[in-house]
This record gives sequence, structure tokens and C-alpha cells, in this order.
Amino acid sequence: MSPDPHTLNVGHLLTSPGIDPVQHNACLRMAAGRIAAIAKAEISPADAGRLAMPALVNAHDHGYGLRPIAFGATDDALEPWITGLSARPPTDPYLEAAVAFARMALGGIATTVHCHNSHNADNLVTEAGAVARAAADVGIRVAFSCPILDANALVYGGPEAIRPLYSEAEWKIVCQWLPNHAPADEQLARVEAIAAAHGGDSFNVQLGPIGPQWCRNSTLEKIAEASQRTGRRIHMHLLESPRQRQWSDKNYPGGIVRHLDSIGFLSPRLTVAHGVWLNDAECALLAERGVTVAVNTSANLRLRSGIAPVPAFLSHGTRFALGLDGTAMDDDQDALRDLRLTYLLHGGTGLDRLLTPAALFEAALINGNAIFDGVQGQGKLAPGQRADILCLDYAAMSHDVIAQSAAELDVMLTRMSARHITDLFVAGRQVIKAGSLQTVDLAALERELHAQAAHDAAHIQSGAPDRAMHREHVRDYYRHMDRQES
Repeated sequence: MSPDPHTLNVGHLLTSPGIDPVQHNACLRMAAGRIAAIAKAEISPADAGRLAMPALVNAHDHGYGLRPIAFGATDDALEPWITGLSARPPTDPYLEAAVAFARMALGGIATTVHCHNSHNADNLVTEAGAVARAAADVGIRVAFSCPILDANALVYGGPEAIRPLYSEAEWKIVCQWLPNHAPADEQLARVEAIAAAHGGDSFNVQLGPIGPQWCRNSTLEKIAEASQRTGRRIHMHLLESPRQRQWSDKNYPGGIVRHLDSIGFLSPRLTVAHGVWLNDAECALLAERGVTVAVNTSANLRLRSGIAPVPAFLSHGTRFALGLDGTAMDDDQDALRDLRLTYLLHGGTGLDRLLTPAALFEAALINGNAIFDGVQGQGKLAPGQRADILCLDYAAMSHDVIAQSAAELDVMLTRMSARHITDLFVAGRQVIKAGSLQTVDLAALERELHAQAAHDAAHIQSGAPDRAMHREHVRDYYRHMDRQES
């Protein structure tokens, strides 16, 4: 991303939404991927209705080019829902990533954390290269979280725990889905190979243990050591569902978060996704260690995981950012709408708003940018900052607003969505212009991706009864776990 110098004139400029006052009639000059200058300017009537703000960060995602419902993985409680991912058809990882990243750009996202779902773990280095090429072609910045897992296939407790629920014939089918995990050292070596081959300023390679329930303790210890030694960031799911809370409390009587702290896992290099079932003391400990939580509002609702403890984050000063997890409310990667949903959901019920605009945008912009590469203080529009700029059609958004007391931020938090996006710059490169993606042909990419997936349609359909059988056994397994807890 080495863009030519570029200037942008806007009628409304939010350099740091919720914190800095709105500027009017401004010109932003970009050079070498950074904001070079911001000045007062005379602007045209066409530019007067345009609003500029820092571009958004998707703090946790899986890059679903082919969205789960397309192959039958309909919304459910998290653990039964995961079983549906086995129907995912083999497709070109470049196409999968390019389609996902293009949709994100159209949703206002300049940077994403991509938790890669590998088609073939042995081919992970090559797949990472395809993802890096897709990111460069679309024009967004990507943190690539390399998947690491080696425990508890099928359910928390592993295959042997759920085996009694299946008949012999059913178990023969399910055994075909059991993974063969490479040794932890080999998985860690892949991370370094990916970083050496594909890492760069716009493609930050991170350690990606899927979650503590899916990694052996010895593997978590090796990941903590590798992060301490190399400075590499870690991105991991943590306490997403009530079943994960139950499992972790049973296996770590002192608490999974305290265990992670005891092995040196908690640090400012760590981002944990979801954190829905963190307790108050754990939020305080994460704050003390400088850990960031990636909140995924729509995903948590769609997969019945619950609502993140944002009040505790605010109380303890726990850093949090905002992600889509590939399952935004309308399956469309509209980060603006999701941001508003988070704002409404965590406003509280008192006379004073709990989650303020300042805290909301700090999470979405400042904290979100930091989890990409650990650099603090990015996510504003100011000289020297990354030239990641999102422009909205404020004139359309506020077409019927006559009250002068209705400030830009109030209107945005009431109405903004992807339909208002006019322009997106990432490192000064114009990715969206006048509402249209400039870098790739999304429609053509989607057609090619769907055509590839359609070749597997008969297999998906024929395997549906087996997957439904497996899903219901998994549901029964966790029902039994719930009964034991109660």
C-alpha cells in the first residue's frame, strides 16, 4: 500500500468521535499512507454534506466469504452451531478471503483480525499467502491469527466423553470427522513460517490458540513462552458461552483466567474474543495485565452466548474493542449498524448513559487499532496517524433534521449504517469511492466462490441427516452437563 498523495474535502470532520469537537469545512491531505495535514478550507457544495471519521476496526472475525447459513449452519447455541461448520465446502482460500474482506470494506472496516479457519492445516502457510494476497488486493489491513488447537475434539471433554450417546453405526460416521492435530511445536513453527513468508506492515501474523478448552495446558504454556520471546501478539477465544464457563470452572478450580495468568499468558499482547462469561474479578485482572477483550455483540446474540459484561469493563478499566465474528446482525458486515447496536445494548437503564460515545469510539477505534500490531494511540484523524478514513453521506443521514441541537454524533448514533458510506481510504489508498468498491469486482468474486461451493451441494445435502444426528447428540451432551451443574 504505497498510495499517491491525496486530498479530501469534507463539511464535517470528527477527528476523534465523542472526544474532540466536530470541525467544519476541512481539508485532509494524505501522503505515504499517513495523514500529512488537516486545515480549514473552502469546500464545494458537493463536499459540504460529507462527514469524515476514522475508519473502523473489526476486532474479531473469521473471514466467511461463504457465510455459514449458505451451507446449512443455521444460528443455534454456540456448541451445536459449531457442528454445522463441518459442512463447509472446499473453496479457494483466496476467493473466500477476498469476498469477506470486500464486504468488510463496504461495511466501513479498514482493519480486521482474521481468525483463519483452515481447509487443510498442513497447507496453512500456503493458505495464509492466499489470504495476504486477498487483503492486498481488496486494500484492507489484516491481523492473521494462526489457528492452534490440539484438545477436546467434538465436545469439551473430548470424543471419549460423548461416545456413549452414539450407536455403533453413528460413531463410525462421526469418527470420520475427528481431526489429526499436529504436535504443538509443529503448529508454532507454522506461525513463524507464515510470518517469515507473508508478514508485513499490513499483514500482522499472530498466535491464534482457538481457546483454552481446545488447547492442552502444555500448548498454552508454549504459546505464552513464544509470545514473551518474540513479542508476537496472541488472539484467543475466551469464555464465550455458559458451557465454556462450566467446563473451565470444573477443570480450573481457581479460574481459567488466573491459570492463564500463572503461566504468563496475560499481557498487553493478548486479545481475548467474546469474554461474555468473565466475572468481576477476572475483568479486574485482565485490566491489570493490559489485556483487550474483543466484544462481538451480534454474534453473541445470534449464538445465544449472552451479553458481554461491558459495565464491568468500564468499572475496572478493562480495554475492549468491537468485532463482528463473521455474524453481523444481517449477515452483511455492516460495522456501523453493529456499533450502534452495542451502544444501545450497553446504555444501561439509568438517567445517565453507561456506555458513552467517547467510550464506544475509544473501543471501536483506539483499542481496535492497537490489537492489530500493539501500536498505541492510532485510530484518530491527525497528522502522523494512519490515513484510514471513512466518509459518510451526512446530508442524507440528516435530511430531515431541522433542530440545531441535534449534533452530528447524535444523528450518527441514531441512524448511521453502511448505506451511508461514500468513501473509504486505507493507508491513503481509496478503497471505496462514491459508495462503490474500487479495488476488486465483488460480484464476480462472489459468483466464482458460489460456483465452487455449488460443486459440493450434493455432498452437503446427502450429509445433512448425519450432521443433524451429530448436532442433536452434542445438544444432549450439554443438556446433561447443565443438569449436573444444577
